[in-house]
Amino acid sequence: MKLTKKKVFVSALALCLVAILSMGSLAWFSAKDEVTNKFLIADSEDDTPDKIFSVSVWEKTPDTDKDEDGHTYKDILPGDTLKKEVHVENTGHYKQYIRVIVTVTDASAWQTVFGLTGGQVVPLSNIVANYDATIWQPSGANYDATNNTFVYVLYYNGILESGKDITVFTDVKIPESLTREQAADFKGGFEVKVKAQAVQTENVGASAYEAFQTVGMAIGD
Repeated sequence: MKLTKKKVFVSALALCLVAILSMGSLAWFSAKDEVTNKFLIADSEDDTPDKIFSVSVWEKTPDTDKDEDGHTYKDILPGDTLKKEVHVENTGHYKQYIRVIVTVTDASAWQTVFGLTGGQVVPLSNIVANYDATIWQPSGANYDATNNTFVYVLYYNGILESGKDITVFTDVKIPESLTREQAADFKGGFEVKVKAQAVQTENVGASAYEAFQTVGMAIGD
């Protein structure tokens, strides 16, 4: 298979729910690896039959160095920092450009905590810890009123080699200023969804942003 003559992409999704206070016409190659981390319940699905071009999302938690099943957090309090060290791994045989989409639910509740209104977006660094904007170039942060979510789009400023992984962020932060009334707005919890997408590096551009534009891969793919 000559990747220079075919456009390829893959995507993977990791989902975390934190409990509060408790292209071309020839061919497309795709892969999906979904890890659902609720801190309460979890499951995983891998329907990737071909590892030639694939990507995986996993995390380090207090219990394990490579968690694909989830971790339970109990008795969470304002000011807590919950370990969720999210990694994107190139599990295929070829170099990849990487794009990550982080979706945070209960956006209106987050706005209340940080004193924002309307379409204002809480900075990602206020929700997660050790996110490096020099490594993950931000390319949009939007408030989706229909789904009541914040959506952050990040491009990896490099090429992810086969068998290597890169950290997106390391923790989820519970605001110290969170009051009982504000906690009730979250209705028991919120979700931080981390979706990773990858495209080939050959003949599609000199950066991750250019590559995704060339391939025409949508955020929702």
